[in-house]
Amino acid sequence: MSEALHIVNQILEEHEQIHADFQTLGQVSSDVEAAASLQTDKTRDYFVPRSLDDQGRGLARWREILQSISTGLKAHFKKEETALFDAFKREGTPDLEAALNELLSEHDRISKHVAKLLKDADDIASGGVKIQVWEGNGWGMKINIERLRSEIETHAERERELLGKMKRHLGKD
Repeated sequence: MSEALHIVNQILEEHEQIHADFQTLGQVSSDVEAAASLQTDKTRDYFVPRSLDDQGRGLARWREILQSISTGLKAHFKKEETALFDAFKREGTPDLEAALNELLSEHDRISKHVAKLLKDADDIASGGVKIQVWEGNGWGMKINIERLRSEIETHAERERELLGKMKRHLGKD
């Protein structure tokens, strides 16, 4: 197997792991949505979802998962911007290289989106991590997570298509 093909396969495997990490984050984020919808005058003093109690365990877990995703994305992006880029330059075609460059230009925007979500978590935590703080911010966090997930999935799908083209190209040599 050529080095370029090995790198392409590694990148594809990493896409699967990133997707799995987002599934976990989405599960925790659903607790945010549940807390926001359950907070009415009638239930305010009676029910606090366990993972979103005043000790902030839900927020801490959410932030840990998001930090893990952030760390994983940074390493993944670095591999794409170095080893994958070099492989495309060395063994690809000018069209494949140009398409990869276009995709690599999206990494900064995705990284900024993740950084904003981490800042949102810090802002909520600085508010005492009380359920009343979650109520005001939970919907926004849920929407931002879904937007990020959609953005990354769209990006990853375009990358998968390009990596498939590169694999076909390498198979012809």
